[in-house]
Amino acid sequence: MQPQPNHIYTTVEDDRRPETDFQQDAGAEQATGTEPESNFFTDTINLLKQYINDRITLIKLQSIEKVSTIAAGIASGVTLAVLGLFFLIFFSITLGFLFASWLDSNTAGFGIVAGIYLLLIIIIVVFGKKIFGNLITKKIIQNSFKKKDGKQ
Repeated sequence: MQPQPNHIYTTVEDDRRPETDFQQDAGAEQATGTEPESNFFTDTINLLKQYINDRITLIKLQSIEKVSTIAAGIASGVTLAVLGLFFLIFFSITLGFLFASWLDSNTAGFGIVAGIYLLLIIIIVVFGKKIFGNLITKKIIQNSFKKKDGKQ
């Protein structure tokens, strides 16, 4: 009669220490019990980190968009102001010569233009805050909350 082999086999895998089938089963059961939990928490933490990084990137891009919109507005405003100033200067000179030709006096013609500007300065000093203050404040608030499609 030949001896029957033992029901517990010893296995060797890749230079690891020998384990029995029973020990392997217990180790596999233990690994599967903790691994899904650790994967869940690890995956959740990784997703949370990715979400935070994405939000930071989104905030940076939104800030860049607002700053570039403001810079473009300032640049176009300055250009418009310079061109408006040139128009005002040449129009004032033209108006001064027109009044001078009607009155046959350069002094009177340019004096009338200067008087018109003095009157405008007085009106702006007295009523400027009421006229321009609310208008500018409303425009700034509207532009701050304006969405991409131009609606609020």
